[in-house]
Amino acid sequence: MADSSDVGSLHRLTARDVFDHEAYDFTTWMEANIDSLSDVLELGLSAAEREKNVGTFSVDLVAEDGSGRRVIIENQLEETDHKHLGQVLTYLTFLDAKVAVWVTAEARPEHVSAVSWLNENASGADFYLVKVEGVQVDNSRPAPLFTRIVGPSPETRAARQTKQEWDERDRLRYEFFKGLLERVENHTSLFNSISPKPRRGISASGGPGYGFGFSISRSESRAYLYMHFERTQAVNDEAFEVFKEHREEIESKVDFDLEWVQDENRRRLIRYVEPVGYDGESQWGKAQDRLARAMAQLEGAVRPYLTRAREAAQRRIEKLEAESGAS
Repeated sequence: MADSSDVGSLHRLTARDVFDHEAYDFTTWMEANIDSLSDVLELGLSAAEREKNVGTFSVDLVAEDGSGRRVIIENQLEETDHKHLGQVLTYLTFLDAKVAVWVTAEARPEHVSAVSWLNENASGADFYLVKVEGVQVDNSRPAPLFTRIVGPSPETRAARQTKQEWDERDRLRYEFFKGLLERVENHTSLFNSISPKPRRGISASGGPGYGFGFSISRSESRAYLYMHFERTQAVNDEAFEVFKEHREEIESKVDFDLEWVQDENRRRLIRYVEPVGYDGESQWGKAQDRLARAMAQLEGAVRPYLTRAREAAQRRIEKLEAESGAS
């Protein structure tokens, strides 16, 4: 063990204390010493090349990582700014790189957030924000010190993958409902004022307490009537019972099987289920035709009982209000 008198003092320096000029000094040094950055980022960087032309601009360094991915490196021996963020994105896309490294003397919080957001949302690219400063022990020669501020992680990659899957799912939902609504207007006017949405379902009012809707999942799609009296589930049950009392008549007016749903998830609905979801794009046309016809038939079959069911629900509401007032 060294004597305490042999232990030096570490001094931190600015990047400008170590390198006078960004392009001539720092970038040149980086080209010859790319391992210093590579070790911090664990990327296995190699084949660094300076001043690669990108249109009328030139990226500071282009390298490869251990997987053979192209890496662009943009140096800034000052505080980060929007201009350099734009350059990073421009160079990345123009050179079709998969990794972007932004080396800076000081990272502003908004740019830390921006790079974090890019790692979670940008498709197929990894982004690193790295701080560079100088260190010196006593009167030794100064040396650059790299510190990773932001970079991809298994969590951000998983979040990015999930978001991409969600985006694709939402696109498929929108396209499915767009085609469905075009077919529905030939059968019923219920959805004439409804626009397609990238959501799980779309709905149209059937009057106070009711709605008609379509929904879609990965493997199936549905047309349904649902009860949505807000007061209490008992009120929805009261309306649902009216339809159940006339189940035989309702089912005799449609040429498909109906499901009557009254479950622990508080759902009270009558629905037709089509075994084609957003994953079955090649089968959408026929499925949309069947759903459109099913909705028109369902509407016609339940329409005679809507007022009666609504009156039953209202009586239950009044009863509950009276019980509440008495207590």
